[in-house]
Amino acid sequence: MNKLFAISLATAVSAAILAVPATSQIVVTPSVPVEQAVKKVSRDFDRQINRIADRSNVHTGNGIAIVRFERDEEGDPANARIYRASGDKRIDRVSVRAVSGLRSLDTFPTALGEDQVFQANIIFADNRRSMEELTQELAALEEARLARGPEEREVIALGTYLANTTAQ
Repeated sequence: MNKLFAISLATAVSAAILAVPATSQIVVTPSVPVEQAVKKVSRDFDRQINRIADRSNVHTGNGIAIVRFERDEEGDPANARIYRASGDKRIDRVSVRAVSGLRSLDTFPTALGEDQVFQANIIFADNRRSMEELTQELAALEEARLARGPEEREVIALGTYLANTTAQ
């Protein structure tokens, strides 16, 4: 049976960005309450994506899906939509469903406002090599996004990696 596992995006993206020369680095440091909320919501998201991927039987495929969304007045995800398609409709569907199932967005400070944009970065990889390549690709995408301007640095990025490591 194929087993999916999740690894925190923040560590991999940070390591990949730190490998870039200092002159091209953009460092965005969130406040402590936001950083704690990102960790909590990322754990919630890991559980959601694993649960939905298992139910949808998405155990193969490689790609990066990026989903953007806001939160409504109750603190639930709203307007979840594919921001960058993975190239695999199954992966994109699972990604949007996982975002829509989040129930921990209320942990973000209310000062962020209802119009706060969130972004879920999801890597699906069916082997370690693909995961490494897609991790590097996502790090480059995130670096480019952050360099586009101050509005992109306001987006709160969440992430997870799903990998089928039994298919080495």
